[in-house]
Amino acid sequence: MALISVANVELAFGDRRVLDGVNMTVEAGEHVGMVGRNGCGKSTLLKLIAGLENLKVDVGQVQILRGSTIGYLTQDPVLDLDITLREEAGKAFAALQALHEQIDVVTHEMAEADGVQLEKLMKRYEQLEHKLNAAGGYAVEHQVDATLHGLGLGDETFDVLVRDLSGGQKGRLSLAKLLLSNPDALLLDEPTNHLDIAGRQWLEGYLQTFAGAVVLVSHDRWLLDHVASRIFEVEQGRVFEYPGNYSKYRELRADRKL
Repeated sequence: MALISVANVELAFGDRRVLDGVNMTVEAGEHVGMVGRNGCGKSTLLKLIAGLENLKVDVGQVQILRGSTIGYLTQDPVLDLDITLREEAGKAFAALQALHEQIDVVTHEMAEADGVQLEKLMKRYEQLEHKLNAAGGYAVEHQVDATLHGLGLGDETFDVLVRDLSGGQKGRLSLAKLLLSNPDALLLDEPTNHLDIAGRQWLEGYLQTFAGAVVLVSHDRWLLDHVASRIFEVEQGRVFEYPGNYSKYRELRADRKL
C-alpha cells in the first residue's frame, strides 16, 4: 500500500482552479521530485499532503498510510525565539529529552532510597535506559551537531538566541529540525534556498541515504538528478508522471512535445 495517495483531488481559490483532478502515489522509501512553473500548485499540493488544517480539498481525497509520520518544510517556520539555536534544534528529540529528564529524577531518588524502594527505582531506571537506547540513546547530541554543521551552522551559532539569527540561519535551523525528526516521509519545498554549495552537497548525500520517502520540490536540477527516481510535473492543475531522474524527465518531456 502506498505511503501517500492523492486521488482525484480538486481545489480552487475563488474562481481560480489550482488543482484539477490530481492523482499521484508515493511508496514508502521512494524519492520523487516535483516540478512545474511558479504558481502552478506544487506548494499547495505539498500542504494538502502535509495535512495543514487551513487547507481542504474541494473534491477527492489525500490519504497517508496509518501510523506514518509526515515532515513538511514550511517557508515560514515556527521557532522559539527565546532559546538558543542548539536548544531549538534539540527539540526534534523531545521524546528523548523527556526520557533523559525522567532518568535524572530516578537517579536522584535512588541516591536517597534503600530496600524495596531502591529495588523498584533500579528496575525503573533499567526500563528508562532501555527505552533511551532503543530511541537513539546518547548519540543524539552528536547527531544534532553533525546535522547543524552539515547545513552550514557552525559552533559559533549554537549559543545564539533564535531571535538574533538571520533569515537564512533560521531557514537552515528549520531544515535541520525536520531532518532530525526522522519522519516516514519528507516533504521538501525548495530546501536549498538558504544553503551554500557545501550545504547542498551535504543535503544531497543525506537524502540519498534517507530510508524514508521524499517528495522534493526544487529548481536545483543537480539535486533532482541525484535524489529522485521519478518526477511529477504539475501543469494546468494536473499531475503528469515521468520515470527516472530530472535529466530523463527532460528527455521524455521533449518527446511528448513532438
